[in-house]
Amino acid sequence: MLRLVDACSGLPVAPVMHRSVVRIGVPVALPEGGEALSDVRAMLVADVLTRVLELSGTIAYTGLICPDGADERRAALQARAAELGMHPAAAHGDERGVEGELGGPFAVRLSRSEAAPDEAHGDVIRLCVADAHAADGVAASADDPLALRLALMTEPRTETLRLAPASVSVAHHTLLRWRHAVATWADSPSRPMPGPARDSIRDCLEDDLDLPGVLRTLHRLEHSGDAPAGALFETFAYVDRVLGLDLVRDVGRGPAPPRPLT
Repeated sequence: MLRLVDACSGLPVAPVMHRSVVRIGVPVALPEGGEALSDVRAMLVADVLTRVLELSGTIAYTGLICPDGADERRAALQARAAELGMHPAAAHGDERGVEGELGGPFAVRLSRSEAAPDEAHGDVIRLCVADAHAADGVAASADDPLALRLALMTEPRTETLRLAPASVSVAHHTLLRWRHAVATWADSPSRPMPGPARDSIRDCLEDDLDLPGVLRTLHRLEHSGDAPAGALFETFAYVDRVLGLDLVRDVGRGPAPPRPLT
């Protein structure tokens, strides 16, 4: 069962799974003068949470809580989120207005830092997402926007992230390698996901959305050398429903391209 650590109490809680609809509030700062990577990171966490809930059969909606008078910056942020493969927000505006448009109160509300105890409100889970900062040149790493999505997943969401161009470059090469591998594995007969990898991925996702743990499991499985190709394909294709990295993009496109250098 999915357990999220509440930023107010510091305790893992799992009240969202009994709901038929989960509403997620995402405050965004929308600073003037450029993209805020912290806003992108918060939207990514909400997107992954939405995907995890949808896998369990739960409907999830995201609402952006925005400052007044920032419509152009909000639109630019949403366009950037779309490039990174995120679900579009179902509503935007101030907190009360967003809850009204979504048809009910938030079950989860993201918080930029550890929330103070007096911020607790009803049954709302306060989910901490620390700030993210981009070094010069990160925005220019646009050969594949999903490389930035992967790079944002490599550190725990509760820790401040300082993203360098080299980190995005490594993520880009990882995507190329994984897509090449998935396209190759797809030619083999399907096999069930390996039990240990399946259990590890499930435990990581259910344990406060531990995305770095999921990525470590994929790296170990990739290099294990003892899993059938069909099982590798099924595992990576399944996990990509949460990660949203378009890992099956090259399947069925003819001969796989040469494996990229790492």
